[in-house]
Amino acid sequence: MEIVIVGALGLAVGEVMRRRLNRLGYRLAPAEQETDGADRTPEVDETALLAPGTRWWITVVLGVVWGCVGWRCPVGWVRGWPDAAEWAYFLGWLGFAGIGLGMAVIDLDVRRLPDRYQILLALVTLVFGILAFWEFPIRLLVGLVAALVCGLVFLVMHAVSRGSLGLGDVKLVMTCGWWLGLTSVPSVFAGLMVSCVLAVAYSLFSRQRQFAFGPWLVAGTLVAGLYLARV
Repeated sequence: MEIVIVGALGLAVGEVMRRRLNRLGYRLAPAEQETDGADRTPEVDETALLAPGTRWWITVVLGVVWGCVGWRCPVGWVRGWPDAAEWAYFLGWLGFAGIGLGMAVIDLDVRRLPDRYQILLALVTLVFGILAFWEFPIRLLVGLVAALVCGLVFLVMHAVSRGSLGLGDVKLVMTCGWWLGLTSVPSVFAGLMVSCVLAVAYSLFSRQRQFAFGPWLVAGTLVAGLYLARV
C-alpha cells in the first residue's frame, strides 16, 4: 500500500517539478554566472542554449524512486502511527530524492549545481538525519566524518583535474557522504562505487569525455542507501 500511495504522490510532485524546471529559470547569462559562483562554464550564456524538450521522464523517475522509498523504508503509517525516527528517515529519503533529482536535471542541462539547491539538500539531510539517529550519536559522528573525508577526497580530485570535477560535486558528495554515513561506512564506499560505474557507463555510451557527475552521485547514493545499506 505504501508503494502505491508514495509512488502516486511522487508522480504528482514530479509533474510539478517538471513544469517548474521547464521554465528554465535556473539558466543564467554570463554576467549572472560570475555572481552565482558557477565553477564550470562561466563563459557560456545558458539562456541561449536550446530548449531541452518536455523532459517527461522527470515525472516518471520521481514517481518510481518515491515508490522505491515507500517499499524500502516502510513506516507503517497506513496501519498506525509510526516511530518518529522512522518518519524522519522516510521523509529524509523523499527529500533527498526530490531535491537530488532537481539538481541532476539542472546539472545534465548546464553542468552546474546551484548553491541554493545544495544548501536546501544539505539542510534537509542534516535535519532529518539528526532526527532519525539522535539516539545513536556514534552514527551521527560517522556521518560527519564520512562527509569530511568525501569532501576532502573530491577537493583533491578537483585540484588535480584542474576543475574538470567541479566544486559543485565536492559540495554534493559531502551531503551524500553524510547521509550514507548515518547508516554504515560500507554504504558510503558502495555509493561512490555505484556512482563511478554509472558515470563511466554513461561516458562510454554517450562517448563524452566531459560530462556532469552530479546526477550519478545522486543515483549512486539512492542505490546504495535504499538497496545496499542496513540501518
